[in-house]
Amino acid sequence: MTAAPRLFTTPFAALFAAALVFFTSGNVVLPVASRFAAGPLHADATGVGISIGAFAIAALALRPVVGWASDRFGRRPLLVLGGALTVVALLFHLVATTLPLFVVARSLLGIAEAFFFVALLAAVSDLAPPERRGEAINIGSLAVYLGLAFGPFLGETILGLAGFNAVWLAAAAMAVVATLLTLLVPETAPGTLRQRETGERPPRTPLIHPAGLLPGFLIMTGTWGMAAYFAFLPLYTTELGMGGAGLPFAMYALIVVVLRIVFAKLPDQIGAARLSGVALVGSAVGLGVLGLVGSPIGVYIGTAIFAFGIAFLFPALMALAVARVDETERGTVVGTTTAFVDLSFGMSPAILGALVASIGFGGIFVASALFAFGGSVLLRLVRDTLVRPVVPSPGTLPG
Repeated sequence: MTAAPRLFTTPFAALFAAALVFFTSGNVVLPVASRFAAGPLHADATGVGISIGAFAIAALALRPVVGWASDRFGRRPLLVLGGALTVVALLFHLVATTLPLFVVARSLLGIAEAFFFVALLAAVSDLAPPERRGEAINIGSLAVYLGLAFGPFLGETILGLAGFNAVWLAAAAMAVVATLLTLLVPETAPGTLRQRETGERPPRTPLIHPAGLLPGFLIMTGTWGMAAYFAFLPLYTTELGMGGAGLPFAMYALIVVVLRIVFAKLPDQIGAARLSGVALVGSAVGLGVLGLVGSPIGVYIGTAIFAFGIAFLFPALMALAVARVDETERGTVVGTTTAFVDLSFGMSPAILGALVASIGFGGIFVASALFAFGGSVLLRLVRDTLVRPVVPSPGTLPG
């Protein structure tokens, strides 16, 4: 029996280490940002939603360009730039004494994340054997959730001990470490490596790749509620007398991490399309419990079910998107697909934040559950389309 191609190489390990520190840094500020906006900056629920959503809106604006640039110029420069910009953005939080300045700081952080995250997923896809690509994306994206498992708890601990400025400084120090680690990651972009060997420039690709549109929209139906969860759970848990969202956030992240480790090969084994359908239903049920059971028990049970759904949603649909294109277009399709995550994280907090006064926090989670369930129905209708290769029209951008 032929052994499976090796996945855990030295470059893969270096990339994972850089990503782990990077996303821990970003998640340190996650539960603190909404409190900072609502507290020292005196923002209402709409203002909190706008400030949190600014991160994703800025990332959305850059994501397609970054995806195209990663195919044209390589993954490594974008990883380094993303880490360096994160340091700058977090230090800017120190002078964000008004809501507009805080929105600018959050926007810079979103731009930095756009550079890093697209390059990360494209590089993971480059390094993976084709038959293990779903597993590779599953494991590579674990860095996000390991960061989410430790970052929020660390952020709330630092906030309690030393205040907001200490949180920004601690996160910036971690981002410095992440930037240094990216220097250990070799270039992986097939087009860039080919150009170095032969002088042949990578082919022209569009900024928006058609192969990423449908998977991206389906991801958005699931991450709409995820955006609401991260933006408003700290306020919701305070309303319920829980004293903070650090523990639910850590629980959510740990469940995702365990499921992705134990079932890392599931997208390749049972099919990414089938798995993502189950994931959307799980997300919908978890959000429904979270919204309908207005108690700490409801928060924990809803979080557990929701985490089950999210654990498999993104890796499965991302693997489908990448599998539909040529290797020289991976960065572009990653940029297109992940832009829908930014779209949901940008629109969801702002729209749902405006509805909190009329339907409450529970109501916005129920609305998000209905959107996720609608995504599961759509997926069932278009599942055959998702596995067909897509060839973009060349020449959308000058070479």
